[in-house]
Formats: sequence, structure tokens, C-alpha cells
Amino acid sequence: MTLMVLGSESKGNCYLLESDSGVLIIEAGIRLSEVKKALNYDLSRVVGCLVTHQHGDHFKYAGDYAKAGINIYASAETLAKSETIKHRGIKIESERPFTVARHTVVPFNVAHNVPTLGFLIKHPEMGKLLFVTDSAFINNKFNGLNHVCIEANYDDPLLMNDRAIGKHMSIDTCMDFLRFTDMSQVRNIVLLHLSSGNSNASDFTSKVKKISRFATVHVADRGLKINLNLNPF
Repeated sequence: MTLMVLGSESKGNCYLLESDSGVLIIEAGIRLSEVKKALNYDLSRVVGCLVTHQHGDHFKYAGDYAKAGINIYASAETLAKSETIKHRGIKIESERPFTVARHTVVPFNVAHNVPTLGFLIKHPEMGKLLFVTDSAFINNKFNGLNHVCIEANYDDPLLMNDRAIGKHMSIDTCMDFLRFTDMSQVRNIVLLHLSSGNSNASDFTSKVKKISRFATVHVADRGLKINLNLNPF
């Protein structure tokens, strides 16, 4: 299993989980042409696309993905924002697990300014991956995680305006969540959606490394590719 980052910012978000079961896309905020390029112009192995919420940097191109035959898994509120998804839209609900290929996905509500979901994704090749972005905080508790993809959008001392407060996760809130989460089996932490003007990637990485035990800490830069296999060798 590998994770590839195609975008993790306000200009567009998209991540590819590739395994023997196929390719599961998370977020549809990047043009389909870029997804095709990343997959060597072969969409036949794509098993679906999870979308957290309706904002354009996460959902803008969902209609194009649907026209290409990709099922879009999102909340009813998010699906209602597009008239082009039609029969490719599959409604999902918080705390109701579903399966895409061999991926078991558990959605849960997070704190943003529109209805937004986080995902706990389980797969035999990687174990459990937590994915949360565009959330001011996380109420849920998790055990047995192997990989954590979590927003670290801004740092209070660097914040130039208050638009992010209550909508996005600060590095301090991110670290608080990690401190109170079972990290004993976590191999990778990926920091998502860093604000270009309100964050410091090297500082954020250093802070998280101090509390992450044995995990490798990454910043979700475009083009990042990570091995998520439970046995990486």
C-alpha cells in the first residue's frame, strides 16, 4: 500500500491510496487530468473516491471523476452540491461503516463550517489509517492506529487573520490530539493542509516528532509518496 499526495492546500486536495485492491482516491479537489497522469493514464484500477465535504478545494472536480466512471462517496449534503455526479454519488453517513474493494471505511463527523467527515480506513495491507482535514478539533478517540493523516493548518503566533479559527486545526490542537491518542503502533504521521502563510513546515515537523515515539513524520507536499505496508520490507 502506498499513499501519494497530489495536493494538500487551499488550491486543491487529493490523495491516492494504491494497493493490490486498486486505487482509492481521497478528495476530488485536483483536476482529473492530474489524477490520470499520476496513474499513468489508467483509471481502470480506481475503486472509488472519498470526499470529506463540499468546499471546492476538496470537491470541485467530483463531477469530472464521476463522468469518468468513478463512484463518489460523500455525505448527502455534499452530494447535493453537484448536479453532475448523478448515479455515481453514493451517500455515506457518520458512524456507518462501508466497504470499497477491501477497504473498510468508517466515516465520522468533524468540526468545520459545513458538514464534514473524517475517515478511519482499514485495509489488510496497511492496517488502520486515520484521515482528518478541515476540522477545528477531533472529538473521537481511536486505538490501534498504524498511520495518521491529520491537518496542521496554522500556528497561532503566525496567524495573520482569524479565518482559520473554528474551521481548521492548529498545530497545537493537532499535537494535543496525538498526545491523547494511542501511538504505540503508529508508523507514519502525515501533516495535511498547511497554510502557506500561517505555518512553518520544519517547525511543525520537529514539534510532532518530539511526541510521536517511533513514527516517521511527513508534510503532505505535492508528490510525496509513502509506503504504508504493515511490513515495509
